Amino acid sequence: MTTKKQEARERKRRVHGYEAEPRESTVVEPEPEVRRGFRKVSRPPKGAGKPVAAKASAKSSGGKGAATGPRGQKLYRDGVVIVNGRQRVPPPSWRRTLIRTAVFLPVMYVIIHFLFTSSDMTGSDELMLIALYGVVTIAVMHFSDTFRYRRLDRMLTEAGSPPPRT
Repeated sequence: MTTKKQEARERKRRVHGYEAEPRESTVVEPEPEVRRGFRKVSRPPKGAGKPVAAKASAKSSGGKGAATGPRGQKLYRDGVVIVNGRQRVPPPSWRRTLIRTAVFLPVMYVIIHFLFTSSDMTGSDELMLIALYGVVTIAVMHFSDTFRYRRLDRMLTEAGSPPPRT
């Protein structure tokens, strides 16, 4: 029995004229799948070396410390900054957290001011609510930055990357 999603996929194949590729007659054992992060990444069979391009990129990105991130992208250190694919993840800092909060709170003030126009909130009540939002925002933003940096740092350490030089 096919699902709606499978039927829709088949209709799309028929409309666009996709041809199914012929399957090889040789029996190939399925590769074991390893769960890393959010999606499954297949592991190459034992004895198979890295492709030439992967070897070159591993050498240029730190050699032994090159690893894969949670979604299969390159993961390495650039000083104390961790490079996760194209994203640079600096160590968490209170300064960056306070700057983000300073950008976020005026937007929240405008939203609260217009959202609660029909209520009996006074200006001081709105400011008190914004102050409480500020405290929560600072704590959550710093916690999430710290969690992300430590998780990537732990992944690099497990892959054999040396600790960052400070």
